[in-house]
Amino acid sequence: MRKRILRKVTAASMAVLMTTGLLSGCGGGANSGSSSNTGAGTAAGSQADSGAGVTSAAGVATEVTGEQTTIEMWYHISPDQATVLLGMIDEFQKLNPDIKVETQSVAFAEIKKQLSIGVAANQLPDITLCDTVDNVSFAAMGAAVDITDEVTAWGELDNYFEAPRNSAMYEGHYYGVPYYSNCLAIMYNKDIFDEMGVAYPTNDWTWDDFKSMVAETSTDQHYGLTMSLIKSEEGTFNVLPFIWQAGADYDSLDSAGAKEAMTMINDFYQNGYMSKELISMTQADMCASLFATGKSSMMVAGSWLQRNIANENPDLNYGVVTFPMYKNAASPIGGGNIMMMKDDNKAAAWKLMSFLSGKENSRKYCEDAGYISPRMDSVADSKLWVEDPVLSVYTEQLKLAKARGPHPKWPEISSALQFAYQDVLAGTASVEAAFDQAAKQVSEIK
Repeated sequence: MRKRILRKVTAASMAVLMTTGLLSGCGGGANSGSSSNTGAGTAAGSQADSGAGVTSAAGVATEVTGEQTTIEMWYHISPDQATVLLGMIDEFQKLNPDIKVETQSVAFAEIKKQLSIGVAANQLPDITLCDTVDNVSFAAMGAAVDITDEVTAWGELDNYFEAPRNSAMYEGHYYGVPYYSNCLAIMYNKDIFDEMGVAYPTNDWTWDDFKSMVAETSTDQHYGLTMSLIKSEEGTFNVLPFIWQAGADYDSLDSAGAKEAMTMINDFYQNGYMSKELISMTQADMCASLFATGKSSMMVAGSWLQRNIANENPDLNYGVVTFPMYKNAASPIGGGNIMMMKDDNKAAAWKLMSFLSGKENSRKYCEDAGYISPRMDSVADSKLWVEDPVLSVYTEQLKLAKARGPHPKWPEISSALQFAYQDVLAGTASVEAAFDQAAKQVSEIK
């Protein structure tokens, strides 16, 4: 508690920044991820009467005897995904009748803003889902609760992939638990490749192969590549892996590698190999408008878009391949963490967090929701992520995935990158000038 009190002024100040839109989230992801999830937008939780019974998350009345501890959880996932989560919360309440869980659905685009307002007003849920990249930001503000002791006693984090695990850590302490993961890879339309007489990409392809295929599969009927270039975390999520693949990072945007990556993307854009509408399209938008309709031969995409395609065009003949190799084949980690925001009922809140994050529940939720479990043991127990022709590629890509940052001021860093690539694409600045300016801004943020 002492640490959080000392940071009260900082938290309030940061909350102002976050509510002004500087801190835009990723679908990731992501997935985004991460995620491009659209929240249900309405309250999905229970408002129990103060009588002998209580309504559970799934709306089932259960008998309660003795005193109950009430905790609140916010989430930003879609209604279909929420059904799985709420079912698990209902099961938790049946196993723990002394704990009542109230839940609140908040749209993905709004949850960061609402949490930031809650920080300033001291009105927060006990636990919440958050974009992986935001976990460190809230920890740095002093708004997230340090759960290192609980995580250490739990003894389960060694079962997690490294990148998701790192997304919950700040200055050597844990402030969350990874709940679901995703990353990006390349989806490709097999029918377009067949029509153009171009061989399908394989997991050993290179940037040169990638550039050739984008050009060769671009016609008046379809684009060679689709990726989100919107000025938000979703755009950062799509642009940053190419910067990594060229050997650069957010702290070296003025390097030759970062500029080479942006030059490649800009060449695709200016040559008409990508739709000009991508500067305002989310990942879900671009999938629905371009890839699922057969208007793009390739798409930078997360695993969650498989479900979108199944709904929008179940007959689409497509495959998935890992990112092309240049200096490396990195992909960004997306997804969501469970973060504790209040320690008033810490034991009960942690009990729910650890229940939802257990091996079997992690497997079940992520399978049903179209994500990859951040737990290696859950992945090993599931045939889906090993045998499914789409998800198995993402499982392999996840092994090379990296967390954005992590940095307590990541949203400001991401914003600098967003302005840079949008200025380049709009033709108002050269790659050289825009990325030099972004690098200067990032150095001042640090």
